[in-house]
Amino acid sequence: MGVNNEILTNVLNAFEVDKESILRIAGLFRETLEASLKGEKTCLKMLPSYIGKPTGHEKGVFMTMDMGGTNLRCTKFKIENGNFEKLGEIKEKLISKEKNFDLTKADVTADKLFGFMAECMEKIIEPGESLYLGNTFSFPCRQEGINEAYLIQWTKEIATSGVEGQNINKLLADALKARNINIQPVVILNDTVGTLLVAMYSYQEADIGSIMGTGHNTCYLENNHPLNGGKMIVNIESGNYNIGLPVTKYDEIIDRNSQIPGAQLLEKMVSGYYMGSLVKEVCKDLYNNKVIFTSSTADTGTFFDQSFNALMVENFILYPQKTSEQYNCTMEDAEIIKAVSQAVLKRTVRLVAATYLGILFHQENGTRINNKHIIAIDGTIYEKMPKASILMEETFKEVLGSDAENIGIRLVKDGSGLGAAIAAAVAITQK
Repeated sequence: MGVNNEILTNVLNAFEVDKESILRIAGLFRETLEASLKGEKTCLKMLPSYIGKPTGHEKGVFMTMDMGGTNLRCTKFKIENGNFEKLGEIKEKLISKEKNFDLTKADVTADKLFGFMAECMEKIIEPGESLYLGNTFSFPCRQEGINEAYLIQWTKEIATSGVEGQNINKLLADALKARNINIQPVVILNDTVGTLLVAMYSYQEADIGSIMGTGHNTCYLENNHPLNGGKMIVNIESGNYNIGLPVTKYDEIIDRNSQIPGAQLLEKMVSGYYMGSLVKEVCKDLYNNKVIFTSSTADTGTFFDQSFNALMVENFILYPQKTSEQYNCTMEDAEIIKAVSQAVLKRTVRLVAATYLGILFHQENGTRINNKHIIAIDGTIYEKMPKASILMEETFKEVLGSDAENIGIRLVKDGSGLGAAIAAAVAITQK
């Protein structure tokens, strides 16, 4: 039993990220960010958004489209005097077993994917209505203007052909025109940028926006951007960060089995898409080492044959009794699975916090946080995972001491929808 305990302890310890490690990663992240900002080639793309701070006086009716992963959402918003009203919305999945289609596969064309998007929008536009559109497209793009972004590569295991290297809003505009739908794309942005824009409406000090959900990425307000010498929101594409991270053998397995090994390393360590797979790999290892499921009654087939998602990880943490009942295993097994899930979650939060600190150290030009900052976060990991928000606050207090009081963290909902409408309003005033 002692050996088994030792194995478990070593596994859990592999996911520990101590204060010194957080500061080291934060420093490396800052160095990488600043090198990239100067034009050096690094793992951080530092994509300009061409969007600064909104005025708060934007107004009008706008269409938005949000493709964050395998879900598509089209929404119509009214903006007036700092108030927002949702006038209509449609949600569709890009993969449907019931209707027998999958628009994310390599044998599906860009025409088919963007045609589907246009048809969705057509369902909520009024006859004769003409609208500007803000497009939230949450994949790495080379942004060359407020309305011009070229997909660098698909992530989140999407592989639709004929899209990489293309101007996304042109593909969308062509699909809308082909169907005589009077909607004009005027801005394309990342969901992190949208999250920050929404926060800026409510909080003067908001200057970092982040997604902690299926995917992971962060943006921030650069006060002295090389392109304009002034304020601009920069999409870091921080999910691709890969320097000095505490990679375990389980992370290596996840990376090896992914669509693009070597890419999006941080995202594979912290995002909801991979979190379940990570817990599963750890549990497999513990099972092979006879740490869990040692009873002959345990239903290991059901446990290991299914795909693990982030919701399952959440349930492992919250309901060990259910885990025990569902897989006919002992409560000790269920508690071990809970401990693994908690270790993975805690590492997620602390690694993400390290990247936020890297941004803050850049903004402050040092390791003291003297000014007020608001970090706006959207996504199910931060919102729903047990104690994720508390873990984040604790991490800042542990690393920064009293300086942590200058950092506010806010859950900001619907950055990808409302943020896109605000961005569209900003874009037409810039015309």
